[in-house]
Amino acid sequence: MDLMVDFVDRYDLRRKRILDMGSMDINGSYRKLFPDGEYVGADVRPGKSVDVIVGSEAWDDLGTFDAVISGQTLEHVADIPQFLDDCDGKLLPGGLLCIIAPSAGPRHDVPIWVGHFSKETMAGLVSDAGFEVIEAVTIKAHPFDDTRVIARKPEVVDEVD
Repeated sequence: MDLMVDFVDRYDLRRKRILDMGSMDINGSYRKLFPDGEYVGADVRPGKSVDVIVGSEAWDDLGTFDAVISGQTLEHVADIPQFLDDCDGKLLPGGLLCIIAPSAGPRHDVPIWVGHFSKETMAGLVSDAGFEVIEAVTIKAHPFDDTRVIARKPEVVDEVD
């Protein structure tokens, strides 16, 4: 939670439009960080703190967001390039992406497990998806030693003929 609070405060996001990818509240939610903004929780199945199912008609109608956040989800995503493409599609140009996932700790299959993420690996995935990586850090938080990547969707550049 501390890594996400730091991100939200650093970029003054409490009153912005936020999409939380993997929002199902299994052991906590980021919803409370945005009491004065618009928080939308998205996940692949219904559950507590899920407002919209990814890929549904409601998903298609969401529009774009100032920031997309995702905490403790990436390690459960089977198709990471598609996940990052979904994040990109919901971000405004110049919008921020914050992903937090464990770099160590016990395996936890909810519903699947794809592994731990070093800061180098996560930054590479995010960069390969077309984002500008601003920061990649790993903190000691036994047992999971969380990695956080903050990135920006590039601004739209008008081409001149």
